[in-house]
Amino acid sequence: MARTNYSRGYETERKIMQELAEQGFLVLRSAGSHGKIDVLGLRRDRIVAVQSKRTKKFTISVYKKEIAAIQDIISTYKLDNVDFEFWVWVDRQGFKKWQVSPTGMIPINQSTKSKS
Repeated sequence: MARTNYSRGYETERKIMQELAEQGFLVLRSAGSHGKIDVLGLRRDRIVAVQSKRTKKFTISVYKKEIAAIQDIISTYKLDNVDFEFWVWVDRQGFKKWQVSPTGMIPINQSTKSKS
């Protein structure tokens, strides 16, 4: 049976959840919300909100709308205690990650490959 975009997205979110849980986060997934945040990680010293995408070929410019939406949340709600991140799973390469700020993006650990 062919995998749907939903199942591919779910697999990506599960990978994020697993990675954050291994770092000691309590992890929450925003199931089926199609919102701006897919996974939320809570830890005593840090809160991380992750928007995730999955692709076969990676080009950051494709995600301008998603990044702008995250920047809008940051500017609107002024949540200084939350790290907003954008993670893209590139098939056969692993995650590409950025921390998002109101003015731009900073690369985080550019590739974390785990089992696909």
